[in-house]
Amino acid sequence: MRVLLCLILVNFSLLSGLKAQNLQQIYNMALSHDPTLKAALATFKGQQQALPQAIAKLSPQLSAFYTTQYSQAQLSDQSSQQTKSFGLNLTQPLYQPALWAQIEQARHLSKSAQATYLNVAQNLIIRVASGYFSTLAAIDDLNFSISQRKAFARELAQTEQRFRVGLVANTEVQEARARHDSAVANEIAAQNAVSDEYEKLREITGKPITHITRFPTKRPLPLLEPSPNKQEIWVNTAREQNLALIAAKKRAQQLKAAIGAQVAAHFPQVEINAQLQRYNSFITTSQLTSDRNLSLSITLPLFEGGGALFRTKEAQAYYQQALSELENKQRIVESTTRQSFRGVLTTISSVKALAQALASSQSALEATQAAYEAGTRTIVDVLDAKSHLLSAKRDHAKARYTYLLEGLKLKQAAGTLSTEDLLSINQLIMPIEKKATP
Repeated sequence: MRVLLCLILVNFSLLSGLKAQNLQQIYNMALSHDPTLKAALATFKGQQQALPQAIAKLSPQLSAFYTTQYSQAQLSDQSSQQTKSFGLNLTQPLYQPALWAQIEQARHLSKSAQATYLNVAQNLIIRVASGYFSTLAAIDDLNFSISQRKAFARELAQTEQRFRVGLVANTEVQEARARHDSAVANEIAAQNAVSDEYEKLREITGKPITHITRFPTKRPLPLLEPSPNKQEIWVNTAREQNLALIAAKKRAQQLKAAIGAQVAAHFPQVEINAQLQRYNSFITTSQLTSDRNLSLSITLPLFEGGGALFRTKEAQAYYQQALSELENKQRIVESTTRQSFRGVLTTISSVKALAQALASSQSALEATQAAYEAGTRTIVDVLDAKSHLLSAKRDHAKARYTYLLEGLKLKQAAGTLSTEDLLSINQLIMPIEKKATP
């Protein structure tokens, strides 16, 4: 027993010494270690190379060559010949419509990749905030479960005492024990839920987190309505600035440019070629010869079995698919924006209503305690009132978390979410520093 007690004390001291992580610190860890963001960044960097690759195809192409050849004629004199040649080839496309269309494709791909990456970065803010608030809510549930278990334990002890003196039947003892056992099970489940939420934060940050900074219970939370407080203004902003919607628009434009690239296969292609060649021919004596060639080539595709036509139809089909996906994405964005706008207003009302319920629960507890001291209420009534008060605190805290998260989701839907929004919430979490008295 002493060894177990020592281990508990040591573990408690170690946990107490751990510094709690606030929202900003967890976000900073996620920026460095979140695999989803890293994958999006790598994809963005890779897709950014499409444009310079497309431009490179229109640039001059210079190559060097070297060949050697030996031949022998089956004649009476058994003559033989060895030729060595080397030189440079320069090719410059002059009129290549397909290449210009590929550059247009690459531009849209680059912009789509940028919007996609920024959208993933915005979504990281939401994931961190959501995980943080979910962990706080799980901790509140655990505290409520602990309070209930303690209340039911006191109730069970009092009921057993009353049973021993013959004031109640054994049935009431069994009911009290059942409530206590259920509370113990709920506390275990709540503790496991807290561990699960911490594990989810670890998935994002790549670091073990066991303590997070909690909201100061007595600090008022400013309940601000969306500004501007007009739903359609937010929807219009989302149509223009939502990053997922921008990425879908650019993808549709990219596929539209792909149609042009396939249609351009029917057009003539013009390029200029220059060649500098030097070669040695060895028959009986060595000869050194230099050639300079400049040519203009025009190629007009005539027939390739209908391949260009079929590729054009394929590109058109993919473009229509992208337009349908764009329309679906726009509807989702508009719906999400409206839901988040209403969510902010609804949670403001909910926080205010639950604050009033919290005040009522506090008054009920004070009245119950006074009645208990006067002998008209039991300790079980007091414990129940305390449990109701903690439940009201838990519900009020959850409503505050939801309000803050809905505000972030509204800004994400509108495409205006930034790191500063998360940092301003973190300021609400940080404890107020007391000024040193002179």
